[in-house]
Amino acid sequence: MEGFDFFYLLNAVFTGIFAVFGVYHLIGYLILKQKILLYYSLFILGLTLHWSLYLIANSSVNNTVAFVENIDRVSLLTAMITTFGLLMYAKDYLNITKDDHPRLFRAYTLFLAVVVCLPPLYYLNLLTLDQKELNDAMVMLAAFTSLGTIVLNLISGFRLKSGQKINRYYLFSYTPILLAALLYIGAWFWQRYYYFDASNLVFISSVLITLQLILFSIIISLKFKAIEDENLEIQIASNEFLTAEVKKQTQNLYDAKTKLERQNEELERVNQLKNRLFSLLTHDVRGPLNNITALVALIEEEVVQSELKQMTQKLQIQIHNRVSLVNDLLEWSYQQLEGITVTKSTCAIESVFFSVGKEFEQIAKEKKIGIEMAIEWPQLFIDENMFKIMLRNLISNALKFSFEGQKIILSSQQTKDAIEVAVQDFGLGMDTDWYRKLEEGGIPSTRAGTSGEKGTGFGLLITKDFVEMNGGELICTSEVGKGTTFTMRFEGTGQKYHLA
Repeated sequence: MEGFDFFYLLNAVFTGIFAVFGVYHLIGYLILKQKILLYYSLFILGLTLHWSLYLIANSSVNNTVAFVENIDRVSLLTAMITTFGLLMYAKDYLNITKDDHPRLFRAYTLFLAVVVCLPPLYYLNLLTLDQKELNDAMVMLAAFTSLGTIVLNLISGFRLKSGQKINRYYLFSYTPILLAALLYIGAWFWQRYYYFDASNLVFISSVLITLQLILFSIIISLKFKAIEDENLEIQIASNEFLTAEVKKQTQNLYDAKTKLERQNEELERVNQLKNRLFSLLTHDVRGPLNNITALVALIEEEVVQSELKQMTQKLQIQIHNRVSLVNDLLEWSYQQLEGITVTKSTCAIESVFFSVGKEFEQIAKEKKIGIEMAIEWPQLFIDENMFKIMLRNLISNALKFSFEGQKIILSSQQTKDAIEVAVQDFGLGMDTDWYRKLEEGGIPSTRAGTSGEKGTGFGLLITKDFVEMNGGELICTSEVGKGTTFTMRFEGTGQKYHLA
């Protein structure tokens, strides 16, 4: 009797130990949110409840046949809770998934289905049919399922031991629970048919299970350490990859920067060469052509013979056309290649009209075309040099397509929200589609003027670009046979210009 009380006390202590292990790992799950800790704590909870039932059934106070039978019925539920926790714990620890290990996954699914379905079927039979043979069969199935679970976990450990180092730890640590299960289930089975004192076997099983819980706790720590090391390796590999990628991109950027600097240096040299070329063309080509024009004009004034005079007039027209061609090409090319800086200032419109108009006096005199001015607004905020080039091109175009005896009107006015400067002629007129192509950035086709003058078409391109660079808009209104008006429209009211 005293020996029995001693073993009873020891089993009570072991039950308390199981409970402490279960609570500890449940708290760990609540903190770390790792499912393996939940499954492990569920396994320990089932063990604790199962051992509590054994203590209650063997107590001297409630040791009646009916009470023991009721306790025996509850033990199936506690055994299945323990088995369910052990199945899920092993499955999670060994990383058994449907894709990686399909056969093992199906085996675990089958065992879990049996574990989950047995308790409801067992208690349904108790409440309805109460067939003792069926109950005994289900109890035996539960016992073999628990033992089979341990064997399945052991087989899984063998099959997966080469996968990860922690799987070998799992396999090596599995001996105590295997021995405990064989002893406990064997003692339970033997006690159902033969009476004998199983206290010693229960005590040994308790010691083995306690040892197993310690080993399981250790290998869980090893698994967390392995996960931490794996995450650290992934992080280190990611950092190394990112470092290499950043270094590579930095080198690419440095190479691109070096290449760009070399290209900029080359462009600067080319730009300087181009500027020298334009200076050469301006000085050595345009200058002498202008001198020849002036020389031919002087000769024409001295010539009296009519035939010779006609030849000098034709020569003067041809030279003028060539000079205009060179001027247009130089101005357009310079504007396209160099990129001109706009320097605005307030300039007097009347003064610019007179200055530019004076350049065309001889041509206007030869074609007997009058140049009139209608200045309603006197000043304009614009780049004056560009403004002169715009007017020069538009006046040249108007003279070219005007007939003898007609006139050209240079005008300026203030509208509600803009200042408008216009050059109007009453000559051949223009095709509106031709000007639409100009607005779309195309190079216009050219035609001869009323006296056979030739042009390049670049003059209007230059004018359009220069107007837009000064924040304005070039507007063309034309009617074939009645003339053309080019209007340079600049947004803003006259209040922004300070009148002298």
